[in-house]
Amino acid sequence: MPRIKQIVGLDIGSRTVRAAWVCIRDHKPVVVRTEHLALPPDVQDSAGIIRAWIAKCGLTRQFCAIALPGCSTIFQPGKIPHADPRSARQVAAMELAAFNDMAGDSMTFDVTDYRLATDPAHRYYLMAMARPVIVDRAIQFAAQIGVRPADLVPAPVALFNRLERIAGPHATPNLYLDIGHQQTEVAVGLPAGLLFARSIPIGGKALTDTLAQAAGISAHQAEIRKHADGLTGETAAILKPAVDRWLSQVASCMSVCRSTLTSPALAPGQIVLAGAGAALTGLRDVLADRFKLPVCLASELPGCTDLAEDDATSRAAVSPFSLAVGLAVSALELGATHLSMLPSHLRDEVVFRDKKPYWIAAAICAALTLGVFTVGGLRALAREARLLQDERTHLLEREQIDKQISAIRSRASNHRTRADLVLDLLMNAPLAREALTWVANSMGPDDWIVLFCDESSYTPQAPDHTPPAARRPASGGSRFSPITLAPPKAKPLPVPAPVRAPASGVLAPRAATQTFIVEGYTTDPSWDSVKKIISRLRTSPRVAAVDLRADDRVLPPVGLSGSVDLATLPVFRRFVISLEVKRP
Repeated sequence: MPRIKQIVGLDIGSRTVRAAWVCIRDHKPVVVRTEHLALPPDVQDSAGIIRAWIAKCGLTRQFCAIALPGCSTIFQPGKIPHADPRSARQVAAMELAAFNDMAGDSMTFDVTDYRLATDPAHRYYLMAMARPVIVDRAIQFAAQIGVRPADLVPAPVALFNRLERIAGPHATPNLYLDIGHQQTEVAVGLPAGLLFARSIPIGGKALTDTLAQAAGISAHQAEIRKHADGLTGETAAILKPAVDRWLSQVASCMSVCRSTLTSPALAPGQIVLAGAGAALTGLRDVLADRFKLPVCLASELPGCTDLAEDDATSRAAVSPFSLAVGLAVSALELGATHLSMLPSHLRDEVVFRDKKPYWIAAAICAALTLGVFTVGGLRALAREARLLQDERTHLLEREQIDKQISAIRSRASNHRTRADLVLDLLMNAPLAREALTWVANSMGPDDWIVLFCDESSYTPQAPDHTPPAARRPASGGSRFSPITLAPPKAKPLPVPAPVRAPASGVLAPRAATQTFIVEGYTTDPSWDSVKKIISRLRTSPRVAAVDLRADDRVLPPVGLSGSVDLATLPVFRRFVISLEVKRP
């Protein structure tokens, strides 16, 4: 079952207090109950009497919509050109700032705007202003009688929202008059919104006092006679001065309305009477004769029964309860115009109270959801922790296996290196002896060999990147520093970086040739002896290639010229031969 939203409109007058219970059904306001309290005349403590009646009706500490008297509210209508980019609230704020400077007080305000089909070039707005002390006084009185203000609506706005909803379609504005005991609320509007609002400080009390003074009777007797005779006979003649004053005030309001709303289409076309004074006999005829407009009662409007739950409630809620029902309709924001003087902190409290059940349900659902997610998250974390621990265990096992494999590979590599050395010695020793024999047989008397080795042993450099020739001691038994070599004629070949072959259980195939390096010296400055050595080696069928890799001139050691005559020293030439021999 959908939740029924209900609120009570509380119309507190000087002689009568009326309450109307209004709820929303099918998106429409429905009056379900009405109550009223007649206050004693000249009562001193009205708050105490009203508080007791409020408790009897079950409204203590309940939210109720209360009215701000129209005489305590300033209404400022206006219009904004369509090209003006400002909103109605911005325009109202600028006007309020100027008004505050003149009044010397910071006014509480609210504004509403709407568009009219008869004037599409403008946007119309209505601003309501009230002094903060008036607003605080109304809120304090609500606290004294034991209710909470759900909304603080100006009385003319509540009257318009109640009667406009039941007025039916109309093209010209209606003039609504709610005649109370001490004042009359005035509202002019269309279905689009409220155009003009005022409050006249003359009500039924002025007629009663005039009749009591003229007839010499009490106020109570005058009130009874006024309603019994109406504006007929002798009573009409007595009440004529008071009625004329009241009519002049109404005419003044209509004059101000016409001066503000200058369009002929916005002139009032009908007068609607509501309130306790609307039942005065002959009043509608007097109004119709004075303003030349049709006049009807609120009970005669076409939709007067739409807001009532039954016929009895309908008849009770038509005229006397118009303001109370309008307050509830305004608080439910179902009227054509919504203007509220309620402070923002109290409005937030109303919203909080209204949404509190939903927020509690949402908080419970959120707590349950959070609990489910928390439990699920903890279980997921525990599962992930177990999986992570298993992965760590497997990773440690793999690391141990990898370390063992690395150690085995290292030992195998060391064994393979030693085996390669032994294999090279076994495989290359006969070939090296044979090649060394060929070189020795090819040498002349002026030549001698100082180095015979494999190319792989000759080519790599030492870790300190010093050339091998510079590290070898000089031949001969000189007591001076080692022989210094001149810069070589040919640029030495770059030493390739050693490439570690992947470990394999199968030996790589052997090369078809083996290269040896022969390093020696000669005293022949023309290099003929070296050329002969190369020529003799090339004659061997086992020699694949012979090449002179380097040739240098050997200089005397530094410091030798001081003790030995350099002319007596022989001139040496250093040579390096690359000998490539075919394997058998």
